[in-house]
Amino acid sequence: MKIRIAGTEYSLKNKSFEIYVQGCYRKCPGCHNPDTQPFDGGKEVDAAEFCKDVLNKIKPFGNLIQNIYVTGGDILCQKDSVAKTFSSLVSYLFASNYTIWLFTGAEEKDLPYWVWDCYDVIKCGSFDINNLNPEGTFPASKNQKLLFNNDYRETNPRLEDLFNDTEFVGEKKWK
Repeated sequence: MKIRIAGTEYSLKNKSFEIYVQGCYRKCPGCHNPDTQPFDGGKEVDAAEFCKDVLNKIKPFGNLIQNIYVTGGDILCQKDSVAKTFSSLVSYLFASNYTIWLFTGAEEKDLPYWVWDCYDVIKCGSFDINNLNPEGTFPASKNQKLLFNNDYRETNPRLEDLFNDTEFVGEKKWK
């Protein structure tokens, strides 16, 4: 399966490896990554090969990388079959060693049922430039929510680390 990727980057501050999916139709004013919106940008890659390459890139970092962020663009703006297959692949390859985050502009009520099989933490809700949270807090706007998968909550000892490194504001829910 092919998918368009805008890029990747390490964030030692967030202990994360970030995957930027290319393509988003939401067009939020003030978008943090407007260059990831066009569906014809980025680079088309084989999803399985891409994920294996990511795994090889982050292994040498050991415990410095604890999170995989799927952001963009928006994976949920892709064809459903692409979004589900890519998300399942990321979950299969990374779930045993990393916390997997989905950053999406989709509202909670619009999340497809299968996301709970693939992601530990979901930041949902479109960015609203007129409803910002205080600078330096997360998520960026007050309408956005953090949703935590109950399976993750019950089995992941790294949970407290999520709240030690970043000031979270707004609604946090367990699903």
